Amino acid sequence: MKIVCKRQKPVYSSNLTHLEISNYYPLSDKKFNGFSRIFPNIVHLDLNFSTGFGDKTLNRIAETYPNLKYLNLQKSGFVTFNGGGVTDKGLCAIARSCLKLEYLNISYRTEITWISICDIIHSCPRLQHLNFSYCGVTNEIIKEIGSSCLNLKYLKLEGCDIVSKEAIDQLVSLNPNIHVENFVCTIIPAYFDTYPGTYELSRRMRMSVDAPRDIMSVHNYVRQALGSQMIGIFD
Repeated sequence: MKIVCKRQKPVYSSNLTHLEISNYYPLSDKKFNGFSRIFPNIVHLDLNFSTGFGDKTLNRIAETYPNLKYLNLQKSGFVTFNGGGVTDKGLCAIARSCLKLEYLNISYRTEITWISICDIIHSCPRLQHLNFSYCGVTNEIIKEIGSSCLNLKYLKLEGCDIVSKEAIDQLVSLNPNIHVENFVCTIIPAYFDTYPGTYELSRRMRMSVDAPRDIMSVHNYVRQALGSQMIGIFD
C-alpha cells in the first residue's frame, strides 16, 4: 500500500505486508507510530525521501517488524538537515532485531557512521542489496562487507570517494557475483580513511587532485579563496 495525499479515504488492512510512505513531510515519529499500529505485518517498508522522523521511528520498526526484509531510508540529497534525528542508535536497533533484512538503502544519511553500518553488516547475513551512496564508506567497511555479506548481489557506492580500487577488487574476488555500481576510483591519500571529512570538504571546494589536503593546507586554501573573493568584490 502506498500512502498518498488524496481526498479519497484509504482502505486499511491488518494483513498488509508492503508499505510505501514516500516524499512525506513531515513524517513524525508520532505519525509513524500510528501507521505501525494499523499495519503490524509489514515486511517491505519504503520511506524514500520522507523526512521528519528519527530514532524513535527506527526503534518502532525494530520492535514491530522483526520479519522485515526490505527497508528504504533514502534521504534527498537536497535536504541538509537531519529532520527528526536519525542516528547510529536507530540503525543499530534495526540490526539487532531485523535479522532477515535483504535490502537496505541509507543513501545520503550522512549522519549514520561506520558503527551502525558494520553492525548491520555483521547482524544481517541475508543482505542482498545495499545502497550506501554518500555515506562515507571506507576501505575497512568494504573489507567487512566482503567477509560478512556472503549473499550480497548489489552494492551502490555513489559519492563514496575514499574507497580505493584495490578494496573493490578484493571484494569482487571474494564474491564474483556482486555488482558494484557508481564506484569512481579517485587518487586519495591513505590518511583520508582516518579523516574522511577533510577529503569531502576539499572535494566540494574543487581543490586540484595534486593539492595537499591535510587540515592545515585546507585551512590555508580556504583563507586564500576567501581573500580572492573579497578582492574581486572591491575591484
